[in-house]
Amino acid sequence: MIDRLKKSIASWKRRLSCEFFQRNLLLSLSVGHALSPVGDGFPLVDEDNSRVKGLLVVAHPDDESECAAFVYRITHELGGIVDQVVVTNGEGGNEYSAPAQAYYRSSLDEETWRRQLGRIRRRELVEAGRILGIRNHYFLDQTDSGLTLESDDGFRAWNTKWVRRELFWLLQSEKYNLVILLLPTIETHGHHKTVALLTLDAIKDLDAEHRPAALGARTLGVEEARPEAFAGLDGYPLTRTTKPEPIWVFNRRTPMNCHRALDYSIISNWVIAEHKSQGAFQMEFGRRTHECLWLFAACGESGAAQWREFIASFEPGREDIGRYPARVLRPFDGRKPREVQSIESARRNHDNANSTHGGHTRPV
Repeated sequence: MIDRLKKSIASWKRRLSCEFFQRNLLLSLSVGHALSPVGDGFPLVDEDNSRVKGLLVVAHPDDESECAAFVYRITHELGGIVDQVVVTNGEGGNEYSAPAQAYYRSSLDEETWRRQLGRIRRRELVEAGRILGIRNHYFLDQTDSGLTLESDDGFRAWNTKWVRRELFWLLQSEKYNLVILLLPTIETHGHHKTVALLTLDAIKDLDAEHRPAALGARTLGVEEARPEAFAGLDGYPLTRTTKPEPIWVFNRRTPMNCHRALDYSIISNWVIAEHKSQGAFQMEFGRRTHECLWLFAACGESGAAQWREFIASFEPGREDIGRYPARVLRPFDGRKPREVQSIESARRNHDNANSTHGGHTRPV
């Protein structure tokens, strides 16, 4: 027994002394993904030639969980790119954060904790983004005024003209195929409605032939037999969908390609676990089983065509539950996901690159 243990230790020492293994170990730890065998044949993501490029626009950290399996499959199975815009830092989500105060060793008064909470939730979001494979996080630092059902609350609390301008520039410069929003149903958070309206308005102002597929995401709980119809939010024609039923539904309990004994609920649970500051949210483990997507009419025929092209590669031959590509691609190229503090900094980098190469960026 001792001899076998000594041989095992010696074997691991030889492996750790290998420069290639050390390099891959460090890369794996830095991006939070398991090591792959040498010569596994998985291609690395090529940002210039990626088949799919998506943008997730949300109001708060943790909203990305609504479409966790969808985003994960884009980045991990299609080798696609997904960026994320987060309008607020979520400092208003302090009602159920008492356990997190102990976890983060904070004994501050409520007002000071609330200010600190925004920074904590940003860090939690970035960690959740590592799981999903998010490339860039863009933080717009608008005020999180807390729970509301009124879309007007966001219009009062935020610099919406600036937010819309930033979104328009990002959409125009990055040329995304897909834009994912949270579905602005009547019972959803008012900030989600505000984000949907601002983003759809920016998409509408893009050239008609360059509009991405604009998607509204909503999850179903275990107690919901089927998704409720959604044709749009009353009084807001921008939120009209192409049809009341979702264009795509995915069961998170579908077996994963990497191992048929595992399913995509693992991914959503991992994402939930990163948002430790949100006590009530932690109770959502396993409760939401299906992800549903609606297509907004504001994206026009260009967006509809983008969706048809995407789904043809994403789930060849079918658009319903439980089908996915026959191969799993590994998109990670060993770099950490980048955290971009603002779209303005991205614009400056973009403008500097264009000036260096003699290009020109149209002002927004």
